[in-house]
Amino acid sequence: MTHCSGGSGRPFRTLARLGCAFAALAAICCASWRGLAGNRPEELLLRAPDLTVPLAEVYPAASRPEETVKKLIFARINRDRAVEGLFPVAWDEAASRVADAFCAQQVREASRGHFLMDGIPPYARTGFAGVFGVQAENSASWITTGGSFLESPARLALTGHEEMMAEKPPQDGHRRTILDPEATHVGVGYASQGGRFQMAQEFLVRGLERLALSRRARLPTALRIEGKPLPDRRLEFVTIAREPAPVPLTREEATGRTSYAYPHSAVAYVAEGRNLIRVSGIETKDRIRVWPNREFSFNFTPDRAGLYTLIFYTAVRSSEPPRPAAAATIWVER
Repeated sequence: MTHCSGGSGRPFRTLARLGCAFAALAAICCASWRGLAGNRPEELLLRAPDLTVPLAEVYPAASRPEETVKKLIFARINRDRAVEGLFPVAWDEAASRVADAFCAQQVREASRGHFLMDGIPPYARTGFAGVFGVQAENSASWITTGGSFLESPARLALTGHEEMMAEKPPQDGHRRTILDPEATHVGVGYASQGGRFQMAQEFLVRGLERLALSRRARLPTALRIEGKPLPDRRLEFVTIAREPAPVPLTREEATGRTSYAYPHSAVAYVAEGRNLIRVSGIETKDRIRVWPNREFSFNFTPDRAGLYTLIFYTAVRSSEPPRPAAAATIWVER
């Protein structure tokens, strides 16, 4: 029986405010944002998420897992965080459903790690499901040459979690994900069949009260994004990153991708009228309409095919550096 855990990924966390500019405290790609040259918007189609009807999510109500294995791992995660003096994470049922589906497909494909054979990154997988938290995933696998396990699913899941917590620097990515002080929520999923067992922990940072994506006008890729931060926060800016569209992977390729990271951003949107604000290292545009009640909205039309990831940054006070609060991913193809 062998155990395999993949790594985890999350975007750079903070940007500091310097005068009238935001300076990145972590690496941001300095590549310039391409304008409307290249493919015309009408030549493109929105592949994911499905926006036949608007896709909206609100901050999840307080809940607890009902299934035995999930109860066990959820309790252990918060016990481990308490030992380190960290706040507990809340249960996230939507993220748990994403994790269940991911693990079930891994068992069917006989793959491990963070990627399925469809090649979709983990943060896109959660975003396509309408789960808009900033995501970091732990993945654990157990494999036996026998027809089934002698251990119970609860024991396999707990052992996987314990091995993550036993990691030592610098190879301690899973432990750092479990003990991330920024994390606010977690969903746990698992699947077991024959000689394979998969467990995934989907940690999220949630800082928005709600977020909605919808289509605008007649162009299939013309999108409307609307939302509202939590009561104690305000939206500072939104970064947008583009990367190539996912491509199918072989089982070996999917299993070999044991780590991932959010893509670097090339453009940022700030509130209308704040054209003196610049997010360090990337093109900045004042495109976001912010209302007195802190609700916000803006339009976004991708100009070429690819995977676009939007990260929403909020702050409690102007003196504090903005932090990632939500993320959404859009897949556009020819």
